[in-house]
Amino acid sequence: MPGELKLAGRMRLFVGRLYNHDYLWFSSTEISKVSATLPVLHNYALCYALACYERGVTVGSMPTYAEDLAHIPLYATPAQADVLTPRTMVTFNALDSVTLRTDVKPNVNTPDFGKRVYLDPLFERLDEEKPHLGYTFYLFTFDHSAPRSVTRLGKKGCPVRLRWEEIEWAKAVFSEKPKCPSHIVNPLDISGRVVRYEPMALPPHLLLRSAEIAEDWFIERGPHVIHVPKLVLKRLL
Repeated sequence: MPGELKLAGRMRLFVGRLYNHDYLWFSSTEISKVSATLPVLHNYALCYALACYERGVTVGSMPTYAEDLAHIPLYATPAQADVLTPRTMVTFNALDSVTLRTDVKPNVNTPDFGKRVYLDPLFERLDEEKPHLGYTFYLFTFDHSAPRSVTRLGKKGCPVRLRWEEIEWAKAVFSEKPKCPSHIVNPLDISGRVVRYEPMALPPHLLLRSAEIAEDWFIERGPHVIHVPKLVLKRLL
């Protein structure tokens, strides 16, 4: 279905850069008692944070991403750091959440050490030599509003600052040939065909880095090659 779709009057598109103002942790990988955080932010986490969406009451033990995203008036791509991001390892005692003890053997209350690797806080630089700190991603808003500049991210509510640049008069164009988006892609957002990719295991599922996607919709503006997520495309067609 070749053609083009204009975003003007239907939604807005922004380039965002996120700076975490505290130590940010979530379990990207966990081996033995070492839990590490990768410098990549899942787009579902960004959607929840930017919409300040939380479930006060839920039934069952499975996440309900599809139902939640249907009520959120925006959608983001995954975010990634442009440069090497500093991280800090913290050693802690693993406590039993019920007894608040550090038992490793019956009747022996001894420390059970674990480790977490946190993403260090990031702040904007005033000099132009290193302007690319932070995490870059793209955001579509469906209610014609500008996104918030401060919010909290993750289970621990890490405070984050966001800077935005709007891409005006954007239009999505269908491409039969493969294109490589300038951002990490959620495979559940792809409507076309994946030609090549580098897998990244990041809960709740896989993300694709350096992906080449054919027979799908893209927005191109300068250095930005933005893949149009399936949820966004449904609002445009």
